[in-house]
Amino acid sequence: MKAARSWVIIGNVYHVNSRLEALDSSKPEVWVTGDHFGISIPADPAALLEGGAEFLTKAFHAGGRLDTSNKVTAIVDSAEFYDGGSGKKLKLTITYERPDATLPNRLFVKFSRNFDDALWDSAKHMMLSEVNFALLSRSPDFPVMVPLLMFGDLEVASETGLLITELIPYGEGNVEVAHPKCMDYLIPDAVDNYRAIFRSMGRLAGAHRAGKLAPEFDEVFANAEQGSAQFRGRASDEQLVQWAHRMFDFIQRYPKLFPENLHDPELRDQFISYMADVSAARDRINEILASGRPRLVAFAHWNGNIDNCWFERDEQGELQCGFIDWANCGVLPLPQIVGGSLGCSEPYVWAENLDELLGIFVDEFAAQGAPPLDLDELSLHVRLSMASNFGISMAAPVAVARDIEDIDAVTGPRDPIFRELYTSRVMLHTMTNMLQNWQALKLGDLVRSVQ
Repeated sequence: MKAARSWVIIGNVYHVNSRLEALDSSKPEVWVTGDHFGISIPADPAALLEGGAEFLTKAFHAGGRLDTSNKVTAIVDSAEFYDGGSGKKLKLTITYERPDATLPNRLFVKFSRNFDDALWDSAKHMMLSEVNFALLSRSPDFPVMVPLLMFGDLEVASETGLLITELIPYGEGNVEVAHPKCMDYLIPDAVDNYRAIFRSMGRLAGAHRAGKLAPEFDEVFANAEQGSAQFRGRASDEQLVQWAHRMFDFIQRYPKLFPENLHDPELRDQFISYMADVSAARDRINEILASGRPRLVAFAHWNGNIDNCWFERDEQGELQCGFIDWANCGVLPLPQIVGGSLGCSEPYVWAENLDELLGIFVDEFAAQGAPPLDLDELSLHVRLSMASNFGISMAAPVAVARDIEDIDAVTGPRDPIFRELYTSRVMLHTMTNMLQNWQALKLGDLVRSVQ
């Protein structure tokens, strides 16, 4: 059996964990032993509910969040729900023997496993970075808001784990309602939300580059593979051209799903010509992007998009942003951080507000004491990264056709059907975004200028 080799936190020391043995066949697969705290942890909602208050008490004691003189007395309410992502999710309401204002009664539980869906379960590996991050982010001076961690652990050999945090009170008090991905048209002033995202993201990245984060962040998240993935081609030029033809055939067949400026039949040849220019300039583009290391690299959320955030007003009335779902976080190129934060916004945000948002990021980065960034250089790298990574953005024809039997009946990209079809909504939006940004930001001219 091939070794699963990953960073795992054990006590206060950070080790590389290599486990060759399979799970003990005598042990029910819905309970495993966490590598960090060494206690049995449930793999799915049913097992957690069976373990009940006794398990939660043991877990919160082990994690140091609950005083050993206190205990969880009951789970008074629970609800399993789906909201994107891979593993199962659960909301809990609990009671304590001795209530404490610092202890949340409403909890969010995220499991790495989804035994009902093999495709989603295949993403179970993503929780390793979430658990490691959650345990490291408990510092009271951590530079951005994160949910209060009650417990987190994972068995690396089976990639089975869970996180238990406070439940973010979306829509209550001064906390905004949750904002779904690719539905920014429901937000009165989405640009203000992105300003908050870029303030927080710049603050975190700057704190890392200024040496303000614990040194373990560089040890635990030292693997740069995910950060460099954007530089590797995922499809041949021939495949990309085939996907482009499929994309424009889809636009021609279902024009209601796209803005009028994308109906022009001449766009097909223009875009395929642009793809050829990108291919010719790829080595030079990669050379420019690589020149940003290590200046334009920092620890950050991998997908700081609006659905992975919560927003609340501070005492001065300024919108603040906290982040959830830290899967795949790490030390990443700043263009990747920007793309992950802005990728599912409306096209006008890119066209009208990109440099403003980058300026906010640069200012927050420097305010942490990090080496100052050059705004023009960062802007160039963000645009070149966008220009050279478009393959996955052409997947909408496959996703929509798979999810919707009668596409002709769909009224447009904001048809209510897309509110329930997460993948189709995201794929359709990102494909439209890619084409709109190619035009509005004149990415073709940019690519030709660097050849």
